[in-house]
Amino acid sequence: MTLCIGVGVGDQSDAVLAVRSAVEQARAQLGRTPPLAAYITCTVDHDAAQVHAAFKSALGEVALHGVTTSLGVLTPEGVLNPGSGAVAVMLFGGEPGAVFAASSLEKDGRQAGEAAAKALVQQAGGKQPRLILFNASPGLEEDMLQGLEKVCPGVPCQGGSAADHAIAGQWRVFTREGVALEGVSLLGFFGEVKLGTALSTPYAPTGIRAKATGAEGRSLKTLDGQPASQVLGGWLGDAIQRQVRMGGNILAQTALRPIAVRRTAGKKDHYVTVHPAQIHAEAGTVDVFARIEPGDEVCLMSSSPEALVSEVAHLIDVALEQGNLTTRDVKGATLIFCAGCAGALGNRINEGLRSFHRLLPGVPMLGLCTFGEQGYIPELGNVHQDLSLCLTLFA
Repeated sequence: MTLCIGVGVGDQSDAVLAVRSAVEQARAQLGRTPPLAAYITCTVDHDAAQVHAAFKSALGEVALHGVTTSLGVLTPEGVLNPGSGAVAVMLFGGEPGAVFAASSLEKDGRQAGEAAAKALVQQAGGKQPRLILFNASPGLEEDMLQGLEKVCPGVPCQGGSAADHAIAGQWRVFTREGVALEGVSLLGFFGEVKLGTALSTPYAPTGIRAKATGAEGRSLKTLDGQPASQVLGGWLGDAIQRQVRMGGNILAQTALRPIAVRRTAGKKDHYVTVHPAQIHAEAGTVDVFARIEPGDEVCLMSSSPEALVSEVAHLIDVALEQGNLTTRDVKGATLIFCAGCAGALGNRINEGLRSFHRLLPGVPMLGLCTFGEQGYIPELGNVHQDLSLCLTLFA
């Protein structure tokens, strides 16, 4: 089954004009093929409800799906955000039945994932999707993926979590019906469409590790029986000593030296990277952006700006190999780039994005900066993790 893909971006300060410009660009790339679904995003400089309404007005009954992005819209030329906001859309055209969107605003994560997946499959007449683009609000992604797995076992999910510029709860999820602070939206692809996927963790284990002896959800309480903040402080030294004593945010200090949970995927190890976010000094606990279970082996990881810059090229190689594709096959791509990695890179993120343009010239790409990433790992399944890059290539 052939997909037609078009991408458009808009950086006008007026949200309606920005959406109109983005849609016109994307439609022009589709030619006469009518769009079936739209993957949309914007920065929180724009009002998300106004952006959704503008896309709804411009695209009529076309199904909408997406989340807000941190930092800006990612393009092959670099980050787009003039300071007054940016929007982007990826339109998918093709045969009827190739793409469907569904969502759920259930408060229980497992129920939300299951409900959205059931709605997706129902639209397809009971068929299972080949791939799901998964986008959700931060907090319950692991549960949502488990609920989805009940309905769509073994179906790869690729995506990222809604984000804003300052972890201020301004993020939003875009659904067919409107915008939501909490929820999950799915975009499912059906038929024999060819694609390649990759989820990469541009960090290496340092050999420093401990067992999670106390953990609950996204709160890490103790490591090897000691307060987690004290152990992490010993690992990172002066970088977070003030926060260990007084509490506080440690996202910036741990962007290049996060932690990870080691998982076995067949004969290989996969490190589920976890971004430590906040230390609570009195309790000695550490808030994190992905779940850690009691008994998990927690490892200290390390990376560098140079490694993050080069990771886009590596990601493309992995996705091409996974999908048995050549660069000439690729007709479109979605790139998810962790906002924590982007923050650690600063303007150097543009170097990595330009490598996409160099390796896949002319390929339409929609890119977002997210507060958590989801992807499929062979022999492990769909995982949620942090400080990662996720790429989907459509052929």
